[in-house]
Amino acid sequence: MTIALYQAVAVVGSLLLLTSGFLRFTQSGSPKELFIGALYFLANLIIFCM
Repeated sequence: MTIALYQAVAVVGSLLLLTSGFLRFTQSGSPKELFIGALYFLANLIIFCM
């Protein structure tokens, strides 16, 4: 299985979005922020890696 450069960049970007959602969750305490970060993560993986 080969991974294209844009797929690797998409995974890194998705992890940054997930991390951002987690950091906002720790600051605000709202689980909605963590949920939104997880949704962005999954959406980017689906869009760019499938």
